[in-house]
Amino acid sequence: MKLKIFFQLVFTFAVLCCLLVTDLKAQIFVTPMNDQAATDATGFYYALPQNVIKLDVIIQKTEKIKGPYSEFSEKVLGVSSVIDQDEMHLQIIDIVMSYETEPDPKAWFFVEFDERGSKDARSLVFDLQANGILLAADEAPQSRVSGKNRTETTLVNSPDEKQFRYFAERNLYQRVDTIVRKITIDTTVIRRNILQSAWVDRNPEQKARAAADMIHKIRESRYNLISGFQEIDYGKSIAYMDEQLHALEEEYLSLFLGKEVKSLSTQTLYYVPDPEINGKVTIAGFSETAGLMDINAKATAIEMEITSNGTQNFLKSNVVKGKLTNSVYYRIPGNVTITLTYGGKVYAKERKNISQLGTIAVAPVTKTRLQFDPESGMITTVKRE
Repeated sequence: MKLKIFFQLVFTFAVLCCLLVTDLKAQIFVTPMNDQAATDATGFYYALPQNVIKLDVIIQKTEKIKGPYSEFSEKVLGVSSVIDQDEMHLQIIDIVMSYETEPDPKAWFFVEFDERGSKDARSLVFDLQANGILLAADEAPQSRVSGKNRTETTLVNSPDEKQFRYFAERNLYQRVDTIVRKITIDTTVIRRNILQSAWVDRNPEQKARAAADMIHKIRESRYNLISGFQEIDYGKSIAYMDEQLHALEEEYLSLFLGKEVKSLSTQTLYYVPDPEINGKVTIAGFSETAGLMDINAKATAIEMEITSNGTQNFLKSNVVKGKLTNSVYYRIPGNVTITLTYGGKVYAKERKNISQLGTIAVAPVTKTRLQFDPESGMITTVKRE
């Protein structure tokens, strides 16, 4: 009987020692917050990253603008090939693919400190980004390096190219009429000529002929300039004068021929890869008259295909084990090939590590210093004490 009581006491003492050791070692508890309400416990939240694919679609806009004197071009200049109506055409020149990182809304975790632990056990420092992504479980925060994507818009032609500079010419011209007044005195007839001047509106054809006359004058001036008619040595300035006369001639010609204006603009699309979606995905539609459109619109599709390269086949799929003790969840990104196509043409094809297409794993923090990549969530540094 005494021996039985002795063994019971020894067993109870051993259990108490194990519990005491466990309490001393238990520093943190990490709980997944997926589909769970916020807890009242004291602690903080952290998130694992997910990658967002950013597409900068560079669109060229071509506008054909009818000239105000186009209907008189064949009659006045003998030119029949002109722009006879206003048109607008859109075309994708290039699609630039880049990446951004944000917290994964499906991968948030709550960290609770064990208040029963020793002071040394509570000295662990967690380093997070401002958006909640875990950077380190370390004693010293790592430096943060943030990059900004910058996209510039370039105009091929300046906005004033859409206007006809020399269309707003004088609308009036001076008409001089000769009035013959007869004065009869007895048998003598006196004729007196009187000149009467008046300003009259020009009709469109008269304006067109005036513009055509100006074109001929400009061409004559250019010929006299380059042929040395003035017999003056202009030096290097002769090239500048010829260039200005040529530009002036082009402006007057555009009154008959019309203008073609090209400009570039950039529109941005975002796509978040989903591990549940396989094969080609339509990102947006594009029309040559309406530009970027919804995926369900009648337009040519901008498609993206994400193919796994199978570099993590030895890893299990995402399995969140629930509440952890002295460990944290982190991510092992999936390596994939991303292909972007539009109208049968491949605009981009890249190999990339995508965080949310990989797996979620567990790493210990007891006597271990960890640092994580803020873009992929993968461990970059492990220091075992």
